[in-house]
Amino acid sequence: MESPTTASESLALSPFEIPRDDIEALCASEGFQVLRSYLARDAEFCSNHETCDSEVKDTWLLHRDLLHALVMPVVELFKRASALAEAFLSNPKPEDLELAFGGDARGAFLWLQCFITEEEDWCRTRGCPACVTIATLNTESHIRLTIAASLLSVAPVASAHSTPAGSANTSPTTSPTSPVPPTGMVEEAPATGLSLPPLPHILPALREALASDPFWGPDYWPYLFARSNQLSASIQALIAECVTLESIVASGPVSKPSRKRNGDAYGFLRSSLDGACEEEEKGAKLWKSKMAKRQLRMKGEEMDLMRRCALQCWAAAAVPSKLRNEILGRGEKRARSLTCP
Repeated sequence: MESPTTASESLALSPFEIPRDDIEALCASEGFQVLRSYLARDAEFCSNHETCDSEVKDTWLLHRDLLHALVMPVVELFKRASALAEAFLSNPKPEDLELAFGGDARGAFLWLQCFITEEEDWCRTRGCPACVTIATLNTESHIRLTIAASLLSVAPVASAHSTPAGSANTSPTTSPTSPVPPTGMVEEAPATGLSLPPLPHILPALREALASDPFWGPDYWPYLFARSNQLSASIQALIAECVTLESIVASGPVSKPSRKRNGDAYGFLRSSLDGACEEEEKGAKLWKSKMAKRQLRMKGEEMDLMRRCALQCWAAAAVPSKLRNEILGRGEKRARSLTCP
């Protein structure tokens, strides 16, 4: 019987085991080759993993590159969604960008906003390739995003226009992210750029890694997969709304009526009633008969009466009766009882 893996051995080996046939098919992809050549410039290991042999380091680099191919398109999608929301709302505040989306798309945007802000280094696979790969099993959020990104890579693309733009620090021809659609489908990729094949290889490897992990175990996989499937569907809804926002933003600024709301209920009531009167006066000018003039006068009197009643109700609710009697000069009334009317 083999002895259990020690902590030092677990840190020296990748938790993922991908079949050789899948690795060969993945490495044969021209888009993945371009990605690996771009990421090769960042291949420095930390002191804990620097002592590993070259074969183990190559495995760490391969798994890091696979994670980058999965997660980075989702990061670029969020970056594009934030830019579209800011242009649509004309508001640079990050806490208000969610208002540009609704339903599941808003939930996906908020989830990505929180996670990418807290784990930006991992999402962009910065640092030691071995530490980045091991961090995939750190939290439920890491696992959910990895599974959701893998599901997106085999899901139908909402639209070709939903491809996120490449990073600012990469060129359009050699960027590892710009030619990759959010869902990674080859057919929907731009004709002038490269694309990655579907990347479901991480799912069985991740399931086995969770099953053999002493913290997670095999019982967590159904729960995490179900949650990740929901996140994947929400991200697809976000892609669809990004397509709609992009068409709206490209058509030019939208003139939105500005309603000036006062701080108190009295001012808001007056502005609403005055606005309703102004709406009635708009339109083509016609000759008014005596009957029409009389009806308009009666309608104006009715509006004045309604405004007066509304203001009186507001004053009765907002101003205490004692203060109102003092302002009007009324004395306190004698309390009545059953024996003394």
